[in-house]
Amino acid sequence: IPTTMSNRHTVVTYTSWRERMQSACCGVCFGILLFFGSFPLLVWNEGRSIARYQALKEGRKAVVVIANPTASVDSSREGVLVYMSGKAEVAADGATASDPMFGVVPSNALKLKRVAEMYQWEENKSTHTTKTEGGGTRTETTYSYRQTWSEGLIDSGSFDDSSSYQNPSSMPYSSQEFAASPIALGSYTLSNDLVKKINWYLDLNNDGSLISADNISDEYAQQNMVVHGNGFYMGDNPSYPDVGDMKIKFRYILEGTVSLIAAQTGSTFSSYATKRGGSLLLLRSGYHSADDLFTLAERDNAVVTWLVRLVGFVVMYMGLKMVSEPLEVVLDRIPFVGRFAGDLVGGATSIVTCIVAAALSISTVAIAWFAYRPLLTFFLLGIVGGLIYLMKRKVESKRYGEADHEIPLVNAYPIYNDGHSGGDFV
Repeated sequence: IPTTMSNRHTVVTYTSWRERMQSACCGVCFGILLFFGSFPLLVWNEGRSIARYQALKEGRKAVVVIANPTASVDSSREGVLVYMSGKAEVAADGATASDPMFGVVPSNALKLKRVAEMYQWEENKSTHTTKTEGGGTRTETTYSYRQTWSEGLIDSGSFDDSSSYQNPSSMPYSSQEFAASPIALGSYTLSNDLVKKINWYLDLNNDGSLISADNISDEYAQQNMVVHGNGFYMGDNPSYPDVGDMKIKFRYILEGTVSLIAAQTGSTFSSYATKRGGSLLLLRSGYHSADDLFTLAERDNAVVTWLVRLVGFVVMYMGLKMVSEPLEVVLDRIPFVGRFAGDLVGGATSIVTCIVAAALSISTVAIAWFAYRPLLTFFLLGIVGGLIYLMKRKVESKRYGEADHEIPLVNAYPIYNDGHSGGDFV
């Protein structure tokens, strides 16, 4: 039952109790897979995190500092983990990064990125589901459409209303990256893997001659593109874009100081293989000491570890929730009170599954730590046990100390100063 508005329409669908039950039972199988799949994910993540930590720890001890990158290459450091910081620049016999199709050649650029975007239709949808008598559901799905710039092609064939909102089937130009070759750092050149880590792009500003339609080598682009702002535009009017119009802008990275840690391989670099099977290849923009680079890498490792832990917890929770879904559907079938009973049980199961998933996730992480680092685990458990023992002894000694200062009253008797006056009670 469609209800239409301008660039928006709503579709109402009904699902019977039988269809809900079939879907819930199928979801149980998928939920079981999610539940059991979360355990190896969490275990793998702990192993990955520990291996990365150990690789960085080994690298801290093994790294050799090259104070002067412009000095002659020392062959005795072949395969050694080295650190250096200096200016990354286009080699004297190299060429700056450029886009040959659009003739954009910025001076002293390490990398250049062409960003191609097309004006297209985009579909968004929102759903609202309510329960009906008998255990079924009523779902309202609202589809809305708007025009937006997108770097990727949006497939309008998957739209609910694909006949009214159509996008082009292809983009004549796509985004692309270009790098100077080679890039030098003193007497050395950066390897392709290090060049990929150079990603701190800035917008390229047109100085009037840098971006020009006369420099375009592609015939179709030369006939249809015009200079607009800091890039090119293909369409009738940049102020009023239409579906299918394209705009191209550029971003670049200039020569500048970088800091790196890698294995010296001739006059270039490669990943350093640690004794435990890890690898090290670090590069950052600007000046950073070797210790700073390791610290930043450890921070990144911690962030990734916690993100994967969160993903593992969510996957486990979703699996348990899907397994418990049939119970809510069954209760929805009860006349008069079914919807309320189902909602109540659904809320309760959400809380219970969240607690269970949290407990199992934490337990899995702890067991994985024990499996990967048993000595450290026993050491930490020993420290915790010792603290608990000391706290227990302190509490007991305090209790006994208070008991020693108490005056027993079992055999106490009164002492009088005389026969008539009251005395002290001892």
